[in-house]
Amino acid sequence: MDKNLKNKITNIYESSSIDKSLYSSSGLNEQSIPVFVGEWLIDRQLKGGDWDESVKQQVIGFIHKYMPTKDEVEDLKQRLRNGDNVSVLEYISPKVNLNRDQTYLESGSLGNQKAFIEEILLSKFPRLLKGGLWGLAIYGYRRTDDGGEVWLNDFKPLQAAAIDFDEYVENRNKFSLDEWLQLLINSLGYSAEDKGYGTKQKRQALLTRLLPFVQRRVNLFELAPKGTGKSFLFGQFSRYSRLIEGGAVSPAVLFYNENTKVPGLFTQFDVVVFDEAQTLSFSSPDETVAKLKGYLEQGKYSKGKYTVSADAGAVFIANVQIDSKGLPVNKHNLFGELPKLLQESALLDRIHGILPGWNLPRMTVGALSDGVGFKADFLGEIFHFMRSRIEFDRFVEERSYMIGSKDFRDVRAIMRMSAGFLKLLFPNLSDVNDNDFIEHCLKPAIELRQRLREQLYYIDPEFKNYEITIENEGSGVIISMEEPDGEIGEANGLE
Repeated sequence: MDKNLKNKITNIYESSSIDKSLYSSSGLNEQSIPVFVGEWLIDRQLKGGDWDESVKQQVIGFIHKYMPTKDEVEDLKQRLRNGDNVSVLEYISPKVNLNRDQTYLESGSLGNQKAFIEEILLSKFPRLLKGGLWGLAIYGYRRTDDGGEVWLNDFKPLQAAAIDFDEYVENRNKFSLDEWLQLLINSLGYSAEDKGYGTKQKRQALLTRLLPFVQRRVNLFELAPKGTGKSFLFGQFSRYSRLIEGGAVSPAVLFYNENTKVPGLFTQFDVVVFDEAQTLSFSSPDETVAKLKGYLEQGKYSKGKYTVSADAGAVFIANVQIDSKGLPVNKHNLFGELPKLLQESALLDRIHGILPGWNLPRMTVGALSDGVGFKADFLGEIFHFMRSRIEFDRFVEERSYMIGSKDFRDVRAIMRMSAGFLKLLFPNLSDVNDNDFIEHCLKPAIELRQRLREQLYYIDPEFKNYEITIENEGSGVIISMEEPDGEIGEANGLE
């Protein structure tokens, strides 16, 4: 990153920026610590100072003290028996057992030891029961007539400092679009230069990955070669995303567990990501696919007597074979190697776009950022906050006549993705003009949907093949981003 831009970012976003190379050079990634946690730890020790060997050792010392290795588990248990409190930094996600009238968790730091949790902590930190939190867990041991129990006596969540969204937006005006793009890309831990993500195609693909973080219910399919960092960003960038790493997935996990009465992942996170989609299977295929189609369409589902609305986006990521030119081997059927359940046209039509991951480079040392960007926990909170800003949706709705398609799902998908690009690139909404919107938001969204539209045509002849255009002259017809009441079904037209 250019030195002048580094200084500019540091000066303008002093409290919310960090040298992005610190995480990769700290060794925290080798400890399987998410970026937003690692940068929080680094910033906690830096306190505005320099990253030198002494600070690095402080971070390592903190990790050794509060993130024990497997061979320390029995020692920690013995300390609990002896009456000591044990403090560990870990991810806490309690479960409710109604049959036994108890709430408990399983501590990975204590060898998946079952531990009960104080009710006051559940009231104080309600997100513990809505997907869990990273933080400092303080355990104690209580003797009973039957032996003893481990209890979570206290919890100190790892949280970003208070964010100032207005300041974030106002300071956007001090950067050119290219500078802002570099800032966003570096914030993800990648280099925005030629050795990494310096081209328009690469940057566009990377930005597309962020759409579900800032826009409600954006559903994407990413197809990319191995080693392009597909799961890295979704799994480590934000505490609001959940990565499912292939294998069998049950309706109880996704939607609602009738035994424990705990809502599924779609209610707990902003983004639910199905990694290694080529190995994906469902324990109850017909039921799960039916509910998944309903959720992707309308943002709600029923399980037994339980009905819920949610706004999480669904992202499916899978490998694709590429040729010597870096393009998919079978461009006419990108889904050919996926399970049959993911080749159903009715399901795929509910996906908003295909992210061309073949445009992204393999992850190399040179592709990692050596510049300055937003702290991961800060940007994660900013993105989460932006999901509820409906003024961006209204801006897009007022320009929906620009979308040259009468297919409702085409229009809605393009509108949602356009609104997402708008939030990412032009959070200062009052300063964006129609030309910028068309070039940097609408066109990329149409390309994403067009790619999916073409695949639908190859898979199912009932889907027409046509080019989605941009209408230059306003027709005066404004299409709402919200769904009409009732089922939309398979209708192709919206007059």
